[in-house]
Amino acid sequence: MKTLYILFLFTIFSFYYYSSSSLTNQVTNEFIILINSQSHIYILSQIHNASTFIPTYIPLLYTHSYISSISNWYAIYPIFSSIIHQYPQLKWLFICEPQTRMNLIELIKYAEKSKDFYIGHGLYDLEPSIIHHYSFSLDNPYPDLSSGILISRHVLTLFIDRLKSYTKKIDFIIDVKYELNQLINELTGIKLLDRSDIFCNKYKHNCLTWFDGQYDYSCQRTDIQLDDLYIGIKTFIDFHNTRIDLLKKTWLNDKLNYNLFTNEINKTIDNKNERFIILKENTERGHCHKTFSILNYFYENKENFQYLIIVDDDTLLSIQRILRLIQCFMLSNDIPIVLGERYGYGDYYDYPTGGSGMIFNRQAVGQIISNCQCPLPDTPDDMFLGLCLKRINIPLIHISELHQAQPNAYSKDWLDHQKPISFHKFEGINVEEVYQTYLHEEPSIEIKYHHEKDEF
Repeated sequence: MKTLYILFLFTIFSFYYYSSSSLTNQVTNEFIILINSQSHIYILSQIHNASTFIPTYIPLLYTHSYISSISNWYAIYPIFSSIIHQYPQLKWLFICEPQTRMNLIELIKYAEKSKDFYIGHGLYDLEPSIIHHYSFSLDNPYPDLSSGILISRHVLTLFIDRLKSYTKKIDFIIDVKYELNQLINELTGIKLLDRSDIFCNKYKHNCLTWFDGQYDYSCQRTDIQLDDLYIGIKTFIDFHNTRIDLLKKTWLNDKLNYNLFTNEINKTIDNKNERFIILKENTERGHCHKTFSILNYFYENKENFQYLIIVDDDTLLSIQRILRLIQCFMLSNDIPIVLGERYGYGDYYDYPTGGSGMIFNRQAVGQIISNCQCPLPDTPDDMFLGLCLKRINIPLIHISELHQAQPNAYSKDWLDHQKPISFHKFEGINVEEVYQTYLHEEPSIEIKYHHEKDEF
């Protein structure tokens, strides 16, 4: 019913667009839509559902189409120069997500009449956030890509010209929408005009744009069940009776297939020590040795499992949503694929940040361990994995519902239109309350039992 409603809306809009031949001639190559996309059949199917009803005279671009020519294409701003060069008649660029919907004719009319240059749905941080480098300003909103961003040619050309002489080093790409806003502010002096009343993250009758709900990841691939997933948890003896206890009070239970990879066992508190796997070497940071130990153990000892999830001992998960995610993205056991929350290291490579959880199929694990070895035991594991994936050409698919930080690090307005899959770190929060509020779902599938005693 929901899909029919969306198609009905777009059918109406399409009829409206095509009925105005004068508008057709006026907007050719002047109003361009750029969809923040990725090269995966599931995401491309979401784009197709929306783009079918966008008139052919509106150029429709995809960020992932620049993957072979621009190293950090996913940051969006590096492709501005290519777009301006390709479309010299461009007057307005509209950047959005695959599930952004719009009243296109009214959006174009609004752009033509607007005296503002950079417009969207403003998000606000209520406190300094680690994912935003602790930069904080209540009067400087950043855009919600889900509602779309309207950027004029004036802003784009000014941005491109000044970016050429920009010497400040960009170390990490963490939150694309925030960092894009920061760069536009810094290079052009222009701030986002917050028009949340017409650039909406939920449909209302007066909206020019709106977000059509979160991904539900309902792909109905019933041959993958919870019993096919194996979970490797990185831990340390000091956290066995604190963090691990909290995991068992939230998402971790004995029906799941998992092991705890640790440095040693405390026999006074670790009663069910058959779940622990002792590693020969432990590091206080980096954890490359620990992560690659999990990858090797999975590949060599868990041959009946096709899917590996690696998490920290202070990562909260929704197991049901992890399953639905895998059912949508792991479409072939023959094609290596990694799912994670994408961070970027400058212009060099992107990587799946570890705290939010990393998901691999068996094919990916086999290629990783065959081609990459940790330089040092305490090399940052997630960054090294990103370098490895780039070297062996395995795609990393960004999952925005995986979160490296706690809920209070993100705009509430942004979280409100998500179904989160993970959060990371236990400090300063009520762990059980966060789990119940954001992640808990009643099990819908029976979980089979696997009990094994292992030592590594």
